[in-house]
Amino acid sequence: MRRGPALLMYTDLEADDIVATACLLQHLGSTPPVIVFTCDTKEKDVGTVFAKKLTMATAALGEEFAKELLVVSGEGLAPPPDAYASQRCNMEVAAERTLERASAGQGLELLIAFIAPGWGNVAKLLAALKKRPDWEAVARRTQVTLYSGSFNIRGMTKEDVAALAELIQIIGCKLQDNAHFTWTRKDVLPELRDMPSLMPDLAELLAKENPHLLAAWRTFGTEFYAHLIAPRHKKLWAKDTALTDEEKAAFDAASALYDAGDVVGYCKGILQHDAMFKKVTHFKRNSIRCFATGVLDGPLCDCLVFLTRWVEKHAPHLITFGNTGTWDVDFEKGFTGIKEEGGLCRALQPMLVDQPPREAARTLADAVLDTLSAAVACGDGRTASAPPKARKCLAKICDLVCRRQPAPSRGR
Repeated sequence: MRRGPALLMYTDLEADDIVATACLLQHLGSTPPVIVFTCDTKEKDVGTVFAKKLTMATAALGEEFAKELLVVSGEGLAPPPDAYASQRCNMEVAAERTLERASAGQGLELLIAFIAPGWGNVAKLLAALKKRPDWEAVARRTQVTLYSGSFNIRGMTKEDVAALAELIQIIGCKLQDNAHFTWTRKDVLPELRDMPSLMPDLAELLAKENPHLLAAWRTFGTEFYAHLIAPRHKKLWAKDTALTDEEKAAFDAASALYDAGDVVGYCKGILQHDAMFKKVTHFKRNSIRCFATGVLDGPLCDCLVFLTRWVEKHAPHLITFGNTGTWDVDFEKGFTGIKEEGGLCRALQPMLVDQPPREAARTLADAVLDTLSAAVACGDGRTASAPPKARKCLAKICDLVCRRQPAPSRGR
């Protein structure tokens, strides 16, 4: 069995994080990863979202993931649940495990991927690495990549960004900054807006390859995304629009379904009235459509970290790495960019080639679908017919998810 690079993933375990992690592991090789989950149990991970993220990730990544997962919070955030508390700083544990795995045998390359807000943890990681005597040798064969979405960047402390710049200086490479609008050339291919646009058939694949993951994703989505389209959400309707009396009656009937826990019925009620649906705020329409049609919802965001490496190896004619220079960060807006001089560290932002062929979207979709299928396939996951290399789920948790479809607990 081949041994790929050692991998340290810093993630908030949302759907795109899990797809990106599973695909990276499949693409890179078999070296066990070190995964750090940064949580915010008062905001994004409130209610049962924390548990549903763990269930979804376990269904995708296997029991070994659940046993080795390191959980942290961040500066100004509530601590993780007691069951995941540690007497040691988990960023120190992450540094220790990472260097041990990267030092195995003749020494492995190391890939560090940041796909979540730093919340002060990037600075803690660098401090922990620098304390280790084996860091100097591993640093020479380390690469760093990140997804620089606005939420992630606004969640970086000044110390995090300074640590990231110092890390790049130490290892002597360029920071690979995967920024959605740069990578996609402002969605030059409309399929690259999000996962439903790129892979509308993802649910069908998971139903065949890993029904536990599909069920976990759906229950996660019901709680995590449904509150964003709640009947009383202040941004549900586009600005300066008003419903007709007929539309109000139809919407009231649909809202009653939402309040009863039937999010799918609620969304179908909106979608079937075309004129009313067109009055929904543009960026919320896709979530309503996904719930109504059964398509899995989620951003493409962190998947770009995987796609960059896949395209570089298998379809280099689709990508360019010419946008290089020094890294610039706008903390207020949460944007990053490349400028010729005067930035924080050497960096590059991958991007699609100018005027990519129309078939590029299908190529990228197949890259994710085929890699994810191989990564998470488990058959039934509980029988002798499961493939030998299956990443089995925790049966009790996943059976519970398959049986229960709880109503949303936010936005009520």
